[in-house]
Amino acid sequence: MLVGDIMHADVKTASTGDSFADVAKMMRTNGISSVVVLDRKKLAGIVTERDIVNLVAAGGDPNGTTVEHGMTRRDLVTVTSKTELSDAAAEMVSKNIRHLPVVDGDEVVGIVSIRDMTRWAAEELSGGHELPDIAGSHAALQAASQLQRKRGSDAATG
Repeated sequence: MLVGDIMHADVKTASTGDSFADVAKMMRTNGISSVVVLDRKKLAGIVTERDIVNLVAAGGDPNGTTVEHGMTRRDLVTVTSKTELSDAAAEMVSKNIRHLPVVDGDEVVGIVSIRDMTRWAAEELSGGHELPDIAGSHAALQAASQLQRKRGSDAATG
């Protein structure tokens, strides 16, 4: 299974000049936990719930701080729509991330989360498919489990 088969093509985006408060409102309104940041249609970074929590915990003002000053941009991990789901899941585990922007060339074409992968795997295994993608489902569920364990140990040591 390829990332392009399960990604969300309706990517919610912000610009580098938007405030963290604006992005948080967008997340709440859309029931999402990350927003892709574009600088003139080019991928500049991503803002996740963790970025917002880190800003507030450090005493930053979400209304006065632009996403350019706190988004994840270093070592930003992306995949293409042709990336195998199992490879994307492995990358998420190795980098301890839960969201991957999907790019084809210079264009952001989607986003995939560990939640998307888990939902797909559960449907794949329980949906009565004649030939379910067992290997892909296993990789997605294993990645979700490993990320959950990492988050739990990070919170405990935190």
